[in-house]
Amino acid sequence: MQATKDTFYLTLRDRLAQADPGRTITVDGITRPAIVVVENDKPSVTARQQNAIYLEWGAARAVRPAISTLMAMTCTLSYCSAGTEANGGLDRGRMLGGLEAELLGLCWPAVTQKNDYTSGDPVYLGSNIFWSQPTFSPAKAGPDSVAREASMTVYFYPEVNQT
Repeated sequence: MQATKDTFYLTLRDRLAQADPGRTITVDGITRPAIVVVENDKPSVTARQQNAIYLEWGAARAVRPAISTLMAMTCTLSYCSAGTEANGGLDRGRMLGGLEAELLGLCWPAVTQKNDYTSGDPVYLGSNIFWSQPTFSPAKAGPDSVAREASMTVYFYPEVNQT
């Protein structure tokens, strides 16, 4: 399952870096694309930053256990925006909409080859992962920002000796 998680994250990260090189976060002096995997990063990184996308994984489950080895995991992506300073934050909904449009673009095409990244370099595992389109929850307005979650189902075939 880790190969699926890594592949999905790195696919979205690389697509974001290409689509919007300016959408970044800085962590410990290092600037990187603004996508964070909550289970893999430091608490200082997972404290929610504006205009960044946070991935959280649900449990893996068999899709049709009697007839296939196909597995699925739910991935929840959360993000928020306070708007721009120039507009006094009054454009936070518009900025949130921009994040959603960008997320939809990152999710297409909804397939990529699954790789093992444990050695650093990607090693193709002989199968693909694919995913559903995001389902968006209602926006939640807070005192300083507006936030939303989107959930997707990521499908994969488990690899022998892969966790």
